Amino acid sequence: MAEENRNRFNHYLGIEIVHRDEQGCKVALKIRPDLFNSIEGVVHGGVTATLADVAMGHGAAPHINGVQQCVTVESKIQYLYPARGELLEAESKVLKQGKSLIIMEARVTCDGKLVAFATGTYARVATK
Repeated sequence: MAEENRNRFNHYLGIEIVHRDEQGCKVALKIRPDLFNSIEGVVHGGVTATLADVAMGHGAAPHINGVQQCVTVESKIQYLYPARGELLEAESKVLKQGKSLIIMEARVTCDGKLVAFATGTYARVATK
């Protein structure tokens, strides 16, 4: 299984890693009807929050052999507009990096329009 698909939940949703480096990560998700909330055409807020979390988590610490090296300590998201369109993307950036904690931000866009802004704290973990 490819690195970005090692996380079964991300694979199930269809999240793709577009770009990742030491400064952050960009992820994308093609919008489909099974991701809508009860309002036809509007992406469920949980999907938007998940995409932001994935971008921040991947940006906080590089995966090793497809296994994440950090976990979410806390996160906050502000929804600015309903996500309606064809492509949802989240781009994260490292705000502060300590020895064990990393502070991140992510901007979520839908077809290029900013729909949400998130911040999060991530902790490095040792994997077996």
